[in-house]
Amino acid sequence: MYEQGCFLREALMEWFRWYHGACSDAKWPLIARKAHTTVGVVVSVWVALLEYASQDDERGSVEGFDCETFDALYGYSDGTCEAVLNAMVEKGLICDGCICAWDALKGSDV
Repeated sequence: MYEQGCFLREALMEWFRWYHGACSDAKWPLIARKAHTTVGVVVSVWVALLEYASQDDERGSVEGFDCETFDALYGYSDGTCEAVLNAMVEKGLICDGCICAWDALKGSDV
């Protein structure tokens, strides 16, 4: 029964691709320090940005990501997401409104 349930979940899921070490990336503490928040908050913003970018018409774009709504959704103080996003831009993870390494992170088939 468990195996059948896993199969059904796989059949319904659009896709999920993740890279090893994403949760323990050495950049996260630096970004957290710049944004005056925790690594957990930084990772949650990154995951949300990846999900948003994967659904955008221009794959990889985070233009229009609503930090205010994200802060409210996760119970973060106002401005938390924006501070993280700005630190990610400063660190070179977001370039010209897109995730800089989108193609490398997602592979050539997306």
